[in-house]
Amino acid sequence: MQTKQDTRYYFLTIVFVFTCVFSQAQGDTTVFKKLHKQFDPNNAVMFVPNYNAQFPFGHVAQRFGFDNLVGFEILYKTNKNWLFGGNGGFIYGSNSKQNYVFSNIATSTGQFITQYNDLTSIRPQEQGFNIQFTFGKIIPLSEKVPDAGILFMTGVGVVADKIAVSIKASELPQLSAQYRKGYDRMNVGPVISQFVGYNYMARSKFLAGYIGVQADVSYTQNVRPYDFYAMGKLNDKGVDLFLGLKVGFIIAKYLHASEKEIFYY
Repeated sequence: MQTKQDTRYYFLTIVFVFTCVFSQAQGDTTVFKKLHKQFDPNNAVMFVPNYNAQFPFGHVAQRFGFDNLVGFEILYKTNKNWLFGGNGGFIYGSNSKQNYVFSNIATSTGQFITQYNDLTSIRPQEQGFNIQFTFGKIIPLSEKVPDAGILFMTGVGVVADKIAVSIKASELPQLSAQYRKGYDRMNVGPVISQFVGYNYMARSKFLAGYIGVQADVSYTQNVRPYDFYAMGKLNDKGVDLFLGLKVGFIIAKYLHASEKEIFYY
């Protein structure tokens, strides 16, 4: 004699079999769950404000100390993660080691007489520029983020530096724009740089940038025809080396960006 429990068991079995047959009749469908989205490497235009904290060595260390390079870089990234572009920046620093060049127009106390017969002081600083054509490569560390990884960049261009003073020519006519060229000891020359660091770009997030170490090597020489302190043409030239810690903030515009969805079953 069938019990009520057996009847319930037979009923559930029939429902299960009917459900399986009905599902098969509707077609062979697979239940899946989305795992994550994954991007392919793609072309992009990158706008990169950057900062480089530079420590001098070699010939330049005799003229200046630690300085700052604030720049802006525009790069084109291919879908193979090759980078091509240009970078330009302004050099400034407060540690000038050749302030003695102004001694022939200063008093015995190191001050300067204005046209109003007052005494004033000047604060010589370093100013210059660094302009380069750059190219490099991103080596991805993960397939999930193909635009992020180890970044190698090389640049070639021109660099210049000089002694600058921030004072009005109306106060010190002896340091007007025309006469300052006889004191600023401006050096110019070709430069080559090498950068190694980490580049992070995630398309689903706003945060993007790079950080690393950069070395700049240049051969510069004095370009002024006359130096007031030396009372003649200054034959000043040599190899300059800067080692710096460089950081950049990336604003990327992807061209025809593509994505694919990865699923597991």
